[in-house]
Amino acid sequence: MPLMPEARPESRFAGLLIALGGSLLLLLSSFANWAYQSGADSLVGDQFKAMLDGPLLGSALGDAMLVFGATLLGLHLAFGLACWLLAKASRTAWPDYPANMRTWTVLWLVLAVLWVLIANAALYPRTVFGDNLYVFAQAEWAGISVFHVLSAAVAAAAATPLLVLARQHLRARRELQGSRAGGRVALLAAGAVGLVASGMAIVTHTSRAGGLDAARGAPHVILIGLDSLRCDATSIAGKGGLTPHVDAFLDGSIRFSDTLTPLARTYPSWVSILTGKNPHTTGAIVNLIHEDQLRLGETLPLAMRRAGYRTAYAIDEVRFSNIDASYGFDQTVTPPIGAADFAIGLISDTPLSNLLTNTRLGQWLLPYGHANRGAAETYDPDSFVARLERELEFSRPTFLALHLTLAHWPYAWADSKRAELGDQDNWTSAHYRPAVRRLDQQFADVVEVLRRKGALDNAIVVVLSDHGEAVGLPGDSPWAMSGPEGDPYAASIITGHGTSVLSPHQYRVLLGVRGFGKAGATLAAPGAMAAPASLEDIAPTLNQWLGLGMPEEFDGRSLLPLLRTAADGEAALRERIRFIETEFNPRGFMPHERQTPSAVANAMRSYEIDRESGRMYMRRQKHQLLLSQRQYAALRGTELVAAIPGVYTRGMRYIYLDTARRAFPVGLDGPPRPELGPNALALWNALHRRYGAALALTDPAVPAPAD
Repeated sequence: MPLMPEARPESRFAGLLIALGGSLLLLLSSFANWAYQSGADSLVGDQFKAMLDGPLLGSALGDAMLVFGATLLGLHLAFGLACWLLAKASRTAWPDYPANMRTWTVLWLVLAVLWVLIANAALYPRTVFGDNLYVFAQAEWAGISVFHVLSAAVAAAAATPLLVLARQHLRARRELQGSRAGGRVALLAAGAVGLVASGMAIVTHTSRAGGLDAARGAPHVILIGLDSLRCDATSIAGKGGLTPHVDAFLDGSIRFSDTLTPLARTYPSWVSILTGKNPHTTGAIVNLIHEDQLRLGETLPLAMRRAGYRTAYAIDEVRFSNIDASYGFDQTVTPPIGAADFAIGLISDTPLSNLLTNTRLGQWLLPYGHANRGAAETYDPDSFVARLERELEFSRPTFLALHLTLAHWPYAWADSKRAELGDQDNWTSAHYRPAVRRLDQQFADVVEVLRRKGALDNAIVVVLSDHGEAVGLPGDSPWAMSGPEGDPYAASIITGHGTSVLSPHQYRVLLGVRGFGKAGATLAAPGAMAAPASLEDIAPTLNQWLGLGMPEEFDGRSLLPLLRTAADGEAALRERIRFIETEFNPRGFMPHERQTPSAVANAMRSYEIDRESGRMYMRRQKHQLLLSQRQYAALRGTELVAAIPGVYTRGMRYIYLDTARRAFPVGLDGPPRPELGPNALALWNALHRRYGAALALTDPAVPAPAD
């Protein structure tokens, strides 16, 4: 018996109300589950409010969070509307089926929510909902997963009423009956199916192959940074294995096998790259420093722009490295900068928004999640590559500074495995290795994008790591791993970067230079060079190579003589003294430590948020304290003199270490004794000349350099 029409006109919207209500319930349950699973409380939220020094409403951060909340609400309401449209299409396609609009709406709502949850778990297993369901979603039979089976079933179910309605519409037109009504219903059904199909596509990246011709005159200049990449993960240390694509690229480059970063954090390192100066020269001594405390001078991108270059900067994570257009870039390809990146990142984990975040629609609606490695749970490395392909162009000589942060802690991305633990492995190294492998593939994809766009037809390419990484392996902190019993440093396992000047793998970095086309015609043959180099050397090298005429005094040295003829320049750098230092290391933020809301809140007390811009900064009053608590070192060859804050006493503890002659450091009460050799005294003097003001914060009567 045909289903009787609904008696009460007001009930015609009952299905719509059910659909919208169900979609809002999905949103609320997403937040509830996130709060329960993450153990979230008001502590972190209260810290954001305190950092603002005022009410959240009316601030840039508050406005961004309101927009994000409205976007989530709109997405979920649109999801409910799509379920209702599918229900309406089904009801119209099968009017004799014994189900009213409410029943059809509930059926489609349940099916759609189930698909969203399974799809989220399959594609983003590290998210809160994904963690609960990923084993089921990724289960396979005959190589086909539950996710793929359900996706095919939902797609077929959504397409079926549309096909039925289309057939009915064609029949009605042939019979000259009901074409207008049938057309309206067909349009509604097509809209519903279109919404569902676009959601199920999930990761569709627009690719623009082919390319613009490379500059025929001046070469493109491309810097590619690989965050946290240890040299011994590549062939530069004679091992390789983790980075075959990086290794292949380096085979054609001039490689500097003894390169250091002055401060093993991304922002200070990149400021040194772009200026050729030490962090204490530029003022870039800490992440998130106020712009008015910087003394950059003319940066490399500003000089390149003055020389007629187009300048671009691209990075997939900006939470602690706020380099923007003010450094001289015409174009930036980055996530939005500011405290909202932190705040929204804490609350953005909802299954529906996760499915959209890496799509083109997601780039517009959810910019804080799209191609953002800071949101590791949903970061798809391919989404950043696709964004580069869409947005970069090389129609005229271009300077591009590009940085990939995939190998940075927490060593995770959307579909990364939770661990690859072996019997003798620790947590950090086990997670670091697969992150490096995925970074290597992303590097290869980026190089292919540059090749397709013609950027490598005539180019200078510098491949570098901004810093290394200690992952708890023997050799990451030789003294700490084998030092004398009773020494406080001997008991510590050093991990991360910028945490210890006695951890060589934190400060030793990758540096390779390669020329393509005419730019490579005057370079020496590819190979390794042992001359001591620094990331501070990149700007003076390019300045001399391209004749930029930068009016700055560099702390770095030009490596161009080594790139051209190798021999003479290497001898000139052999006696060079280089400097390294640590940075801010709050408890709960080392790679081997679990990051809790209380640890986050404790670290956040050192920062403040500008209400107008929404930018987050290190509090000014914290700078001197941080400088007094960090470690400093001067190095030449295998010798080092370091100043390390005392653990149990005030003041600095000075040590001398020669890794070629001594197993353990020698404590220094003052200038080194003559028996330690002339280099020890030279390093002592250099250390105090470079860091004298900072050392005086800990030792008011800091020893003066000796004659």
